[in-house]
Amino acid sequence: MNLPSRIIPLVIFLIASIFSNAQQEPRSSFFWNNYMHTNPAMTGAIYRHHANAQWRDQWRVNGAPTTLWLNYAMKLDSINSGIGVSYEYDAGGISRSHTALLSYAYHLPIKNMFLSFGASAGLKTMKIKGSDFIYSSQVPEDPSIFEDRQLNPVFQCDFGIAMHGENWNTGFSITQLNGAVFRDKYSSYTYKIVPHYWLFGDYTFQLGENWKLTPRAQVYTDMRKAASTIALVATVDKDIWFGFSGHLASGNISVSPMVGYDVVGKFRIGYIYEYPINSTFGSTHEIILSYQLK
Repeated sequence: MNLPSRIIPLVIFLIASIFSNAQQEPRSSFFWNNYMHTNPAMTGAIYRHHANAQWRDQWRVNGAPTTLWLNYAMKLDSINSGIGVSYEYDAGGISRSHTALLSYAYHLPIKNMFLSFGASAGLKTMKIKGSDFIYSSQVPEDPSIFEDRQLNPVFQCDFGIAMHGENWNTGFSITQLNGAVFRDKYSSYTYKIVPHYWLFGDYTFQLGENWKLTPRAQVYTDMRKAASTIALVATVDKDIWFGFSGHLASGNISVSPMVGYDVVGKFRIGYIYEYPINSTFGSTHEIILSYQLK
């Protein structure tokens, strides 16, 4: 094997690793509609049944992150518990990952609220799409170099603690707790997924007979960088809701108007448009479709 053939696979893997490091745990502007995925203690905490599909398309440029979440949770009042399943597909650059998790939460009643402890466990896979790599004409066109590579699947576990009241929620969680390592069976290169720490809170104020106002906040970090999202959502007649959110990460700020409608109080559709204020990234779109039964 000549020198370029030795170097190029390393370059490809490093590019994938750098891009994935920036998006190891994808975020959602509608984070409160997807609490269970980042905090398993919220499994079955709010709704008796909650089925959710959520799609996020960032920046609108070639190779930008795209994420799909699918999850379902149910409350088991007879044993003060919640169970759920969650799936995530995340694409960014030349990497593709799939995560499938089972979640369980125990709800400890305390007067008119409860303290919840939850855990998730499952598998994460990653594929490096070497065939999508765009290279200079000076690089030798060796098909074996720019081939797709499926890394070994790894085990992932998450843990969370949360409190749920009639008008409020708050919680702390750690995802990718075990810090698993992906390996390329064709080389010695590895890629480690690191733990992420999440903190969230929300409170709903009743304003008269027909209006509600809910401020929400989420902060997360991998202990090297941190990001935060705040949102203010107004609800009219229990079904129509709208508001704004703001996001701060690595000095980049974005704002996001949102609108949604809860059809007969059970079927939710929502859309958010995220616009960058001080970066060269493009806009982001996020859509939710949910079924929720209290």
